[in-house]
Amino acid sequence: MIYTALKDYQRALYFFQVAITTTSMAVSHIMMEAYKKYILLSLILHGKVPGLPKYTSQVVSRFIKPLSQAYLDLAAAHTSNNPDQVRAVLNKHADTYGRDNNTGLAKQCLASLYKKNIQRLTKTFLTLSLSDMANRVQLSGPAEAERYILNMIEDEDIFASINQKDGMVVFLDNPEKYNNAHMFKRLEQEMRKFIHLNEKLKQMDQEIAVDPKYIQKLYLRCSTKKWGLSMFGRAT
Repeated sequence: MIYTALKDYQRALYFFQVAITTTSMAVSHIMMEAYKKYILLSLILHGKVPGLPKYTSQVVSRFIKPLSQAYLDLAAAHTSNNPDQVRAVLNKHADTYGRDNNTGLAKQCLASLYKKNIQRLTKTFLTLSLSDMANRVQLSGPAEAERYILNMIEDEDIFASINQKDGMVVFLDNPEKYNNAHMFKRLEQEMRKFIHLNEKLKQMDQEIAVDPKYIQKLYLRCSTKKWGLSMFGRAT
């Protein structure tokens, strides 16, 4: 919840998935709320809801999904890439999103769809007028289209420039050539993180290998397997 409030959605999505996939024999309110927010953040970040891991408890598919229909409807509408369908679902289930305190996130799903559709236009057009873009993406008008473009440029979701005189948008290639000192420093920092993570995993592996509980469990498993093979040999 804290990461969601801080708009660190990628990190929040990870922890919501952890909450959903925690082994459980019964439905909990925490799992229910985590699943709803997991759907919303997945749509905001990726435009779709990825499948949960195979080790996810069956209570999710049996009980939690049927109780989250308003969110599943939103996910289905989002995959159509049609803002009208998404808006219709938002209006239909507005009370549900309000009771769950998810109205803000639900509305961001519509905004993310607009951005996704704008990004799709960059693969087709080199230049496009703001009015034409508004029509294609189903925005209210050129002013709203310009606002979306400027926000996406600021967030580096797209690379473009706007000619204020004639209201034309020019889509550009990524100017980053990945050959400057800043990029090399960033790459070095990322490599250090991975090296540190690798060392941490090695340390954890060593600690587990000498853990008395692990050794006892491994011994019992090997003994049981050996005993089973011995009995099988006698039976034959």
